[in-house]
Amino acid sequence: MKITSIPFKKFIIAFLMLGESLSSIVDKLKKFGLHIEESDVEEILVELRNMLPQSLKDKLDSPDVIFDDKNDTERQWLEQLGVHEFFDFALRRKDASVSKDYFKWFNDCLWILGAQDTMSMVNIFMFNKEPFESISAIISFKYRKKIGIESLKRYHDTFWNTDPMNAKEVLYFCPIFKKSALIIRDMRAAGIVVEKYNSTDDGEDISSLFHDSNYIKWKIGYKDIEIPGPGDFLQGVMQDSYFKYYESMNMVRSVEEESESGSNDKLGDFNSDKIKRRNVEEQRVKMAKNWLDVYFKAHKYKAATSGGSKEEDFFEKMKNLELKFDEEKLMDIGESSEVYDDIKEDI
Repeated sequence: MKITSIPFKKFIIAFLMLGESLSSIVDKLKKFGLHIEESDVEEILVELRNMLPQSLKDKLDSPDVIFDDKNDTERQWLEQLGVHEFFDFALRRKDASVSKDYFKWFNDCLWILGAQDTMSMVNIFMFNKEPFESISAIISFKYRKKIGIESLKRYHDTFWNTDPMNAKEVLYFCPIFKKSALIIRDMRAAGIVVEKYNSTDDGEDISSLFHDSNYIKWKIGYKDIEIPGPGDFLQGVMQDSYFKYYESMNMVRSVEEESESGSNDKLGDFNSDKIKRRNVEEQRVKMAKNWLDVYFKAHKYKAATSGGSKEEDFFEKMKNLELKFDEEKLMDIGESSEVYDDIKEDI
């Protein structure tokens, strides 16, 4: 894979200058749930070698030889490469004579990396350009842990600088994003998994990485969220309805699958799979009609609200905005008390 950047490039540079082998660096990152190939690390090694003067180039090529930050020249290179602080942390963090407070910021970084749910949450929000202040508040809310702005800055610079990267590259470096539904469940439970889920059980079919940050905040129970006004909300309904209509008209197949497994006295262990292939034209017309109906209703109510209707009128009209199918519909919450109970359990 051709990579324009590596989010933990400074982490790699620091350990190269600490005399670590390529395979050792790959293993360290793997323990954090991060992915990289030795060939990617080697590219950074070549780039670093080309930058350094000959004397330091020879030192870099010598196995198990560590750069000396007490040497003025070597310290200046560590500072110029932006790794001196982390280099010092990695070298001396187990030194009992060093105050724990001295390395607090990087110890906070290790806390973030210590569990998939915390690391995933911070990585997702940073990729989505969420302000550090907001990420700090979310961590405090979710885990009762104070991670300050300075810690998050160092985490960003050393472990997760995705500023110049696209989504495909981010998925390459952090493969656990592909289990987004399970990760969100872990976030909501603050890392406590009561029941093991298969990620396909969740209704979500888009990676968390690509969701709006406010959606993820809501999904994990964070309340300090700015929601759109009625006009913007209805504009979103119209937009989604249009593209759902477009998808419906381009449908090429309609398949329904059912699977069942279990055990009983007569059959013993069994598996049963059913596949229903439905008439494509019939399904296409049915779905297109429904999404077209939602679009025009949203357009109608949006025009009404922009014309100066009272907010009470808007919400009264929204009660009639139903997505009807042959056997199901999205109902008004007032029609069923069980719906309210389900929502309470989900929050």
